[in-house]
Amino acid sequence: MNIRIKENSLFLNKNLLIIIFGIIVQIIYLGFSYKFFSIGFPLDDSWIHQTYARNLVEYGGWFFIPGILSAGSTSPLWTLLLIPGHLFQTDFFYYWTFFISGIFFIGSSIVFQKLFEKLIGKSTKYPWAGFLFLFEWHLVWSASSGMETILFIFILMSFLYLLLSKVNKNLWLLLWVLLGIVIFVRPDGLTLLGPYILINVVNFSKKNNYSRKNFVFGLLVVSIFLIFYALFNMRLSGEILPNTFFAKQAEYQILYSKPLLSRYLDMFLVSLTGSGILLLPGFLYYFYHSIKKRNWEVLSVYFWFFGYLLIYAVRLPATYQHGRYVIPAIPVYLLLSLIGIYSFCKHSMPNRILIKFGYKVSILAILLIFFILGGKAYAEDVAIIQSEMVDTSMWINKNLPPDAVIAAHDIGAMGFFAGRQIIDLAGLISPEVIPFIRNEDQLSKYLDEKHADYLVIFPGWYDKLDQSKKVIYRTNGTYSPKAGGENMTIFIWD
Repeated sequence: MNIRIKENSLFLNKNLLIIIFGIIVQIIYLGFSYKFFSIGFPLDDSWIHQTYARNLVEYGGWFFIPGILSAGSTSPLWTLLLIPGHLFQTDFFYYWTFFISGIFFIGSSIVFQKLFEKLIGKSTKYPWAGFLFLFEWHLVWSASSGMETILFIFILMSFLYLLLSKVNKNLWLLLWVLLGIVIFVRPDGLTLLGPYILINVVNFSKKNNYSRKNFVFGLLVVSIFLIFYALFNMRLSGEILPNTFFAKQAEYQILYSKPLLSRYLDMFLVSLTGSGILLLPGFLYYFYHSIKKRNWEVLSVYFWFFGYLLIYAVRLPATYQHGRYVIPAIPVYLLLSLIGIYSFCKHSMPNRILIKFGYKVSILAILLIFFILGGKAYAEDVAIIQSEMVDTSMWINKNLPPDAVIAAHDIGAMGFFAGRQIIDLAGLISPEVIPFIRNEDQLSKYLDEKHADYLVIFPGWYDKLDQSKKVIYRTNGTYSPKAGGENMTIFIWD
C-alpha cells in the first residue's frame, strides 16, 4: 500500500514538473515574439484555421469566404477546437489558441515520459525524457504556431503508448478512436495504421490483446471515421481529400527534380537539427538491437518513422519553415534515440561514468543553445507574418472598395482581416487553379476571366505575372528583406 502511494506521489510530482516547465517554455517563446515585434503566429496558414473557426461562429458554415463552402482547412478537428476563441469580439482567440496548444504540448510531454519509462521497464526519479521533449525547439515552435501539429503529436504519442503498452480490452476502443479521429487532424495521420496492422499481424498467434476479432473490429471503427471524412470533403469540394493535399504538391513540383535519396536525407535532417545529431548513435543502436531481438513492436515504430519521411520525400519534399511538415516525426526519433542511449549505457565500458556525464552535458548544452536559437527564429517568423501578411490585409480592409476582388497567393491573414472576395493563387480555396498553378499565362487569363481587381503577392514569386502592373501599396516591413525575402506588394490588376 505504501509503495503504491509512493509511486502515485512520484508520478504526480513528475507530471507537475512537466506542467510547470511546459508553461515556462511556451511563455519564453511568446516572450521572444512579444519583445521582438508582437504576439502573433509564425505561419500564414495559421490564419486559415482562425478564419474558418470565426466564420463558423459568425455565419454557421464551413466558409473561408462567407457564404462559399470550401475545403481549405487541412485539419477540421483543429478548426473546431479553435471555435471558443471566437465567441468574444476581442483578441481572445490568441489566448485560447495558445492555451489549448499548451495543453496538448504538455500532455504530449507527459505521455512521452510515460512511454519512455514503459519501454525501458523502470520509472525514473525525474522526467528527463519529458524535459527533452519540452525543450526541443521544433516542438516548442509548433506548439506556439497556432497550427494543428501539436494536436497531431499528442494523438501520435497517445496512440503509441496504448499500442506498445499492450493495454487491456477496455482501452482498445480508445486506441481505435485515436486511429479514426487522427485523419480529421491531418490526412497523413492515416499512416498510423501501419504500426497497428504490423503488430497485430505478427501477434495473431497470441490471444486477448492481439485477437483477430479485435483487429478486424478496429479496422471497422477506423473505416467509419474514414467514410465520414471522405463525405465531409466531398460535400465541400467534390474530392475525398482537402484541397491542400493536391495544391501543395502541384505548387512545389520543382522540388521533385532532386534525386529521391537527396530529398529523403533532407527530411531526415530535420530531426537531426539541434540535439538530435547527438542522439543519432542511440537511434541507430536501438534499431540494430530491435532487429536482433526481433522486437516487432519497436520495429513497427521505426518503420513508421522511415515510411513517414519517405511519403514526404516522394509527395511533398519541402523543408522550408523548419521542416514543419515532418515535425511530428521528431518525438518518435527522440524517443527511440533516448531508449537506445539508455540501453547502450547499461553495458560496462571503461570510464563509463565519465563518458555518460560528458554525453549528457553535451546534449544539454546543444539542447539549450538551439532552444534559444529556435526562440529567435520563432520571433522572426512571427514578425514577418505580422509585418507583411497581416499589415497588407489590414491596409486592404481600410483602403480598398468593399466589393474589390483580390487575387492573392497567401490567403490566411487576408481571409481573416481583409474582408474581401479572394481568388486563391495557391489553390487552397480555389482548386480550379491547381492544374495550371505554375503556368503564369494561364493564371493571367484566369484572373481576367474572374474579374480580379488587385494582385497581392511577393513579387519574386512569379516571373511575369506582375509585369507592367501598377503598384499601389508595398509594406515597409524590415524583417522579410533581412531574412532574404521581399515586401508584400499590391498591384492594380484590371
